[in-house]
Amino acid sequence: MIRLALVLATSFAGILHAAKPFDATPPDGVTIQRDLTFLAPDRGEKLDLYQPTERGSEPAPAVVIIHGGGWTSGDKAREREFVTGTTLAKEGYVAISINYELSAGRRWPNNLHDCKNAVRWLRVNAGKLNVDPDRIGVIGGSAGGHLALMVAYTANHPELSPKQPYPGVSDEVRACVDMYGITNLLTRCVTEPDGTPTDELKDHRLFKGDRQSAADLWRLASPVTHVTKDSPPTLILHGTADTTVDRAQSEELHRTLQQAGATSTLRMIDGAGHAWPLKNKDFDLRKDVLSFFNTHLVASEGTERVSLPRSARPNVLFISVDDLNDWEGAMGGNSQAKTPHMDRLFGQGVLFTNAHCSQAVCTASRNSLLSGLHPTTSGWYASTSAMRRTYDEVMGSHKMLPQHFKDNGYHTMAAGKVFHQGVSDYKERTKDFWDVTAPGYKVPKELMKRGSGYGGRHFYPFPKEGSRISNRFGPDVDGNSLCAGPLDPEDMPGGKMFDELIAEWAVDQLGENYEEPFFMAVGFVRPHVPFTAPRKFFDMYDPATIQIPEVPETEMSDIPIMGKSIAYGTIQGGDHHAVLTIDDDYWKELVHGYLACVSFVDEQIGKVITALEDSPHADNTIIVLWSDHGQHLGEKHTWRKQSLWEEATRVPLFFKAPGVSIAGKTSPQVVSLLDIYPTLVDLCDLPQAPKLDGQSLVPLLRNPSLTSKRPVLNTWYYGNHAIRSNDWRYIRYRDGSEELYDHRKDQGEHRNLAKDPEYAAIIAEHRKFLPTKEALPAGDSEWEGDKLDRRVREWQSDDSIPDWLR
Repeated sequence: MIRLALVLATSFAGILHAAKPFDATPPDGVTIQRDLTFLAPDRGEKLDLYQPTERGSEPAPAVVIIHGGGWTSGDKAREREFVTGTTLAKEGYVAISINYELSAGRRWPNNLHDCKNAVRWLRVNAGKLNVDPDRIGVIGGSAGGHLALMVAYTANHPELSPKQPYPGVSDEVRACVDMYGITNLLTRCVTEPDGTPTDELKDHRLFKGDRQSAADLWRLASPVTHVTKDSPPTLILHGTADTTVDRAQSEELHRTLQQAGATSTLRMIDGAGHAWPLKNKDFDLRKDVLSFFNTHLVASEGTERVSLPRSARPNVLFISVDDLNDWEGAMGGNSQAKTPHMDRLFGQGVLFTNAHCSQAVCTASRNSLLSGLHPTTSGWYASTSAMRRTYDEVMGSHKMLPQHFKDNGYHTMAAGKVFHQGVSDYKERTKDFWDVTAPGYKVPKELMKRGSGYGGRHFYPFPKEGSRISNRFGPDVDGNSLCAGPLDPEDMPGGKMFDELIAEWAVDQLGENYEEPFFMAVGFVRPHVPFTAPRKFFDMYDPATIQIPEVPETEMSDIPIMGKSIAYGTIQGGDHHAVLTIDDDYWKELVHGYLACVSFVDEQIGKVITALEDSPHADNTIIVLWSDHGQHLGEKHTWRKQSLWEEATRVPLFFKAPGVSIAGKTSPQVVSLLDIYPTLVDLCDLPQAPKLDGQSLVPLLRNPSLTSKRPVLNTWYYGNHAIRSNDWRYIRYRDGSEELYDHRKDQGEHRNLAKDPEYAAIIAEHRKFLPTKEALPAGDSEWEGDKLDRRVREWQSDDSIPDWLR
């Protein structure tokens, strides 16, 4: 029954593909020459040549297109091949779609020889076609995918390369795209309708002899057996619902390429079956293929790089949320949190549940993300003024993320808190970053008085009664922003919070049409302190049921003294001491305020996403949502964010990239906010920035189940670091003291394992990822210590560590 179902599914797919009529008229900008001879004169197999109508003077890259059909049927002029050829030609490539030997008894290896001879024909005719013979790729689907892989991995093979009609001409290619091709004949199985491979072997039609009696032949014809570290870069496309070639074939090839050290990208298309073209009603993979070939068929020095035209590049909606930890439904950090809009959004793309910032403080984190440079590279640990003074020295010709987009044809717009101080931390450079910026937040003096001089206007309003910290410890106390309370219209300028104005501005901009692709940054301020929001968001939570984090009484007993100094905070006597001193319910009051602010900003995000969905930009806009760092709410007896522990560094990171990301998936792989810059450059096909410290997450967007051993480096000012791997957090302070937490068993980081000799090997492995070179704080010529060191010396001199930190 299983075999019958498979045969019917395969046959039906072939009938659909063969019978479906389509318009084969070349689109504007493309010329097709059909039925050209490329083999011996007596051979009936021909090729179709696709070229751009208008050609530049520089030689173009070329691609060989190989049709599918189970090695027994198919044709070079079918819709799948036509779509591929016209897609490539419209973007400046020369493409040839070929026929090859299909006759029983003559298929293998003549079909492979024909494909290799197509590559050689391009080289022989490179001058006449104005093709660069060193920039040839290959693409194929199904049986054509198998043959494309064989071409790619067996270049000039003594047993598998033809002798005629182009002796001495190389059949090497520089890049390969395989669509649902068979990769290992020895492991190919019958597949269940849900895509699950069985143990029942799958018959073949390539040559005579079964798998047992002709194992050497089957092995020789399997692409996976020819993989080496020198195999050309490969893009593998496969449908998750393919019942003709099980997905395990592509997954096996991808693993083998990675293990060999070759470049491989696997993209699983959710719900797709077999034998589909690059573009259909459900998805459009043309951009993926163009981006891959653009990357790997790169022009040699002095020639032009083929890239997506501006009109084909996606827009970017870049949403930042200040101080947002994992208290969202989809992240699971607090079951009380009510975030329906973010949860709905997270179901549309890939949510990275183990993402971390570079440094858990606004200035350093945002400038790190937007520059693509880690603080240990730049020296930008804290001071915005120092960043301004050293900007040219640190950045050189390198550009901030929005400037890189602007300089490459994007219309850039910004509102709210994108950098630390708003749309820019560099007033004189703002126009370099943005074409359009939204107005700031005007707060009248009477409302400013409630904050006793605290910070920037965009953080206001403070609670009705002002800060309870100031009311208790005096108006000049540091840290007075650690307060909460509901607001009524009269407490807000014009009756609205700044985040509401930011959302309204973004909604208006999304309703406009643009001649260029846009990059729109929307920076929300809440849930940054003070924890104030319109009253209705406080009313969403019953104060009687608010739960504070579970913190063991011995939480700080195994923390080194430098960690205790960090946890102390900014309020005189210590942040946690102040919270406990005000009254028994103040901790719960702050948690209530944070939850209300999270729900408030969630509603603003929902307004923006709805506006995008209702706009003409919905299908061509990448959405990335991120927070600059997390937020402690009493865990580790710590408040705010400035630490190296999980609550401070872990953030939500979300991507929706049409045609690339898979909807409704999560990735537990540890990743960094530094990865945002290279990912957006990759997705938008922009020139690579030369000195980025992160890596593109596009492979994880395509296959969120991929794993890597690459950890993330967190830093808290100079000399204090955490290494966060998939299962562990290792901390090393500047005085040499250490912490180690096993996240498989201790997600709250309550037990420090650093002094347990059982974990010495784990610590040694993580130490390898500590920075070997660490930039001094920007503008400094030597390290002279800071308030953390001074506090430690004071405590050690008179044994005065506060009891709540012991």
